[in-house]
Amino acid sequence: MKSRLPVGYVVQIDGVDITLNLLDMHRGQLASHAQGVSTVTEVGSLLAIDAGSRLLVMKVLTLSFAEPKEAHRFGVASSAHQSEPLRHVSGAIVGRMVRNDGKLRFITDSLATPPLGAEAYPLTTDELSTIFGDKKSHAVPILLGEDMRGGGAVYVGLENLVSRHVAVLGSSGQGKSCFTAGVLQQVVRLPQARIVIFDINGEYESAFDSSTLPEGAVAVTHLGGTTANSYRIPYFALGRFGLHRLLIPSEKTQRPALSFALECLNRVKWFPTAGGAGLANDQVAVLFDDCRQQGAQQADQKIQALRANQAPLAAEWPPMEALSTLVAESHGLAPFSRGGQQGVERNAFNYSNISPLITRIHRFVEDPMFKDVVDVVGGPGCGGDLNWTKESSALVEKIFGGEQVNWRVHIINLRRVSHDLTPFVLGSLLELYAYELFRRGQDHKIPTMLVLEEAHHYLRPIGSGDEAAENALAYERLAKEGRKFGLALWLSTQRPSEISPTVLSQCNNWVSFRLTSESDLAAIQTASEWADRREVKRIAGLARQSAIIFGGSLSMPTLIRAPNINPKPRSEDAAFDKWALS
Repeated sequence: MKSRLPVGYVVQIDGVDITLNLLDMHRGQLASHAQGVSTVTEVGSLLAIDAGSRLLVMKVLTLSFAEPKEAHRFGVASSAHQSEPLRHVSGAIVGRMVRNDGKLRFITDSLATPPLGAEAYPLTTDELSTIFGDKKSHAVPILLGEDMRGGGAVYVGLENLVSRHVAVLGSSGQGKSCFTAGVLQQVVRLPQARIVIFDINGEYESAFDSSTLPEGAVAVTHLGGTTANSYRIPYFALGRFGLHRLLIPSEKTQRPALSFALECLNRVKWFPTAGGAGLANDQVAVLFDDCRQQGAQQADQKIQALRANQAPLAAEWPPMEALSTLVAESHGLAPFSRGGQQGVERNAFNYSNISPLITRIHRFVEDPMFKDVVDVVGGPGCGGDLNWTKESSALVEKIFGGEQVNWRVHIINLRRVSHDLTPFVLGSLLELYAYELFRRGQDHKIPTMLVLEEAHHYLRPIGSGDEAAENALAYERLAKEGRKFGLALWLSTQRPSEISPTVLSQCNNWVSFRLTSESDLAAIQTASEWADRREVKRIAGLARQSAIIFGGSLSMPTLIRAPNINPKPRSEDAAFDKWALS
């Protein structure tokens, strides 16, 4: 510290709060020294406190005046009166600087306290770089931006950043997409990178310059439509787990009926003229979903054959509407005994319990927006015997990739998926992916980074009460346990308050651009163990392209300016000034 003069000294220690008196000679916000100029009296700046055998680092939290009164004077043994207020700087110890083998290191430590009278000094650029993370200290450095308190470029290690999930938050137009694209543009340069982007607004394709990457490194799939690289999800590829998530059956009656229908769907065929289904070897339709009374006995025989596993496999998957016939007949058929006669009938009361599920199936089958994204016609599937697991694995490989892929980033363009269908369609995909991920097990993990743009549209409960909890299982399991199976989540959202609190709480690193909603700020405060109340309050006043980063990969909350990137995602503002052109 011989190369720089002190700017103040410790006059009060109140728990974790440290108060300094600034020296009379220091009246500005900057302090010059042999190594340059450092910020001192600005909220968020850092100071070094000489505590004898330790060099502590204090973060400035508040600035204030103390009224003129008898006070300690630096270098004077007795007290004296001042003619102007003393300037106070209050803050908290955030760590300490140590030097091992000639190399400077920063160790996070919020419990250390300096002695009274300890002198405070400005930090040099090198010391600030050590605190915020320099490029050389990481095996795979990722640039996050420029520290706005003078610490230079802020780097973190890729492993520390993504291994335990990342949340990027901010209102529209504040810089979330550009920041995300800036990080991904660095990651995609790695030869073994594997990134899957759920691109809600179709903006990320323009952010990757394929001319500077190996051929095929960037793959794009448009969900829905009929273009060359478009893809419609075969409904049967969603599997048991995806279709349960899509159709959200109630627990008591609808779930068992749907489970039976899914179990037996590969053993029936569809008769479009009759509007009903039969077993694979039938010549006429015998199973219907309209609770008609004719043919109930024959329908019951077919259902019993399915229950006994005595029906042969079909040659191809039937249309999705065949699900409704199996749901209706499995629960609607019931024995009766009236006037000495016994038999089987389609019971209206039983049918009323499962009719909402039948209505939901028909609603999806008839919705043109849904059919644009999901193929409800049926067909041979992957070929060979009809098998849910095989179809689901093929879909997971199509979207998320198998063991070997040619691409480094796969952009799933979801622009054609309407917002009211997004929770159902994407929720089903995530449910299916969760099942496949856990089925592979930890011994066959495939490290994958899953980027979920505008996550509030689909990482939220559907329904209420127990039903909502059941429907949230997939993405909550991905957030809680996916890390052990090689999954890194990157969530980007405008409304953290609308995302499952369980998912948010699993994020280890947070990048927050400007947010003004009290509910959103409260969600951050509640979900993150790293969120300091005072830092969260500052989020509402951030300038555009500025963000506060906090979490496990950084030694302390850091205010950064996100870097300018090129090329950019297609998320720029509209050019309204052109209205003035003639």
